[in-house]
Amino acid sequence: MAAACDQREKGCIMLDILKTGKYGVLANQKLLGTTSNNISNVNTEGYVRQNTQYYTSVIDWGIGESYTRRMYDQYVQRELFRDQASSAFYESYISGMDSIDKMLTDDSMSISSSLNDYFDALQEAVQNPTSTATRRELLSQLGIMTDRYQTLNYSITNELHDVNSKIQDQILVINDLVEGIYNINKQIISMADEQSDMALQLKDKRDLLVTELSEYVDLNLNVDTRGSYELYLSNGQMLLNSDAYAVISTKGNEYDKNKLELQLAYSTNPQVKQGMSVSAVGGSLGGLLQSTDEIRQTMRDLGQLAVAFADALNVQNKSGITLENKAGDDLITIKQPVAGVSNNGSYAMECSFIEGLGENVTANDYKVTFNSHGELTVSMIENGKSVVLTAGEDYDVTADNLGNMVLNMPSHGITMTFSASQANMEAAGIGNGKLEFYVQPTMHAAYDIELNASKPEDFAFAAAVRTNTGSDNIGNAVISLESMTQTGTDFGVSINADGNPEFNAAAPVQIVIDDDGNYEVRAADGTTLGTAPASCNGKNVFAHTVWLDTTLPDGYPGYDVSVTGTVSPRDSFDIEINTDGFSDNTNGIQLGLLQTANTVASSGSNKVSFTEGYADMTAALGSALLSANTDLTAAQTKLQQTQELYSSSAGVNLDEEAANLIRFQQSYTACSKIITASQTVFDALLSAF
Repeated sequence: MAAACDQREKGCIMLDILKTGKYGVLANQKLLGTTSNNISNVNTEGYVRQNTQYYTSVIDWGIGESYTRRMYDQYVQRELFRDQASSAFYESYISGMDSIDKMLTDDSMSISSSLNDYFDALQEAVQNPTSTATRRELLSQLGIMTDRYQTLNYSITNELHDVNSKIQDQILVINDLVEGIYNINKQIISMADEQSDMALQLKDKRDLLVTELSEYVDLNLNVDTRGSYELYLSNGQMLLNSDAYAVISTKGNEYDKNKLELQLAYSTNPQVKQGMSVSAVGGSLGGLLQSTDEIRQTMRDLGQLAVAFADALNVQNKSGITLENKAGDDLITIKQPVAGVSNNGSYAMECSFIEGLGENVTANDYKVTFNSHGELTVSMIENGKSVVLTAGEDYDVTADNLGNMVLNMPSHGITMTFSASQANMEAAGIGNGKLEFYVQPTMHAAYDIELNASKPEDFAFAAAVRTNTGSDNIGNAVISLESMTQTGTDFGVSINADGNPEFNAAAPVQIVIDDDGNYEVRAADGTTLGTAPASCNGKNVFAHTVWLDTTLPDGYPGYDVSVTGTVSPRDSFDIEINTDGFSDNTNGIQLGLLQTANTVASSGSNKVSFTEGYADMTAALGSALLSANTDLTAAQTKLQQTQELYSSSAGVNLDEEAANLIRFQQSYTACSKIITASQTVFDALLSAF
């Protein structure tokens, strides 16, 4: 009986040894499989190193259940997503603006070089005002200048369209990635064993898609209790969870179809769309979107320069007389008016540039709103921010002959004319919640200007007026024309129907020295118009004159004179129309002085020259690019560090895997010898019976 029990105990031991060896072999086989899988996928994109672990068990076979996990640091992974978005943002931002910067600084397209060529030709022509040859060269340079503005604006507009196309293409990719991640989420949730080879492969694929998505947008990732990914934008707006995913689309801005806005809808309710904040997008898509803002501002800046340049030339040319003995005309045509856009098709608005005030034109957009209470608000959109303007200071409200509302904005160089009265539009605002108008005066102004001068004779080098010193004067003083800047019905000289300059009724045409040495300014009929004090010493007499008519415009009468020398009471000095003054180049010199004159609105009330304005524009864009390149370098360095840190845990180390392979092979061999030993025991037991 004892022998039989002993044999049974030996049989039990034999079975335990066999189980231990069997499950040891199976365990090491799985470990070898995991290691082999790591080695074979060392170059597989998106593969995350796997590690198989076993629970300890002393029951039956000495080894517990196994689990295989993906080896990575989830916090570093999320940092990697953010760093990739940051680097991609600056790369796209730079790519969107780089070609614009090259256009502006290339000599073959630069406005600055063309300006220099034009004014060089002008100086040459002014030296010999009756020469048609030098005038023809000047006309050619002015044509090149006009074409340069048009070409630049056209090229920048095309670049804007290209960037918008890239935005559309990226949105298609983003939508595909988001839907792909959502579908993998569903598959992972549905799998019973989340440690299965298929589940691990799906998780690798999902992480690969999220990594790719993080290059396009700035992501925040959360994992729910079922292992499903939830993705959010930086502002908390959801892209997907286990129940729904977002589909992003674009639409043109209400007031400008070339300005793309983002919106999204969820798969559970695709008809309901909500807006997306551009600042929350980040990544490559956010960089492209922000670059379009820079591109559009460059177009406004270029348009501002074009209007200021054309207006200054036109006003000065109209202050002179051409080689055909006619008053000068516009050298460049400025498109008038610029159409505004309304949120109500029953109402319209047009914006016009005020002649002679091109120096006040800004590179900004404007919005006019009648709110639900009928209140009028006029705003300037500067650098994307709305600045409310002040009535009486920035604008005045009047009405035209039809009773339609007119906003006069001389401090901004524009006038807005509406298709209805103010009362009518106030009522429309109340009835509809809001009536709004939006206008971009300078956005396409550089493209819209055209050369108006058609022949060399059109340049008005001679001043419209000239001066004469009285022959009976006692003193030795002489009068000279200091400047001629403006003509028109509100000034001293206007242009008649025949195109000839003539004095208006109250134009100052004579200066008489009174008994106190003051400069008495008189009209043609002898009427005293005002007096300049003796203390001005005859320099710029009209600028120092105290006019009896206090309603005269600034800069009246549009010309100025200086009296140089010793004056005596009752000395007189005359001003007359410069008929047949072909050899006079006074106005031509004034045209040349525009090169350095401050005729372009800058920051605040500051004004700069054409060349400085263009330099400021290119410097602003160049500064943005320089800053972006600096940020890109920093972002790429940070990204590289994070990638290395992530790879240290998620990447396959061949040396480590080779060591594991040897270790698991040895363990496998040892476990197989246990099975051999159990076989020997089993054979011995059989032979014992």
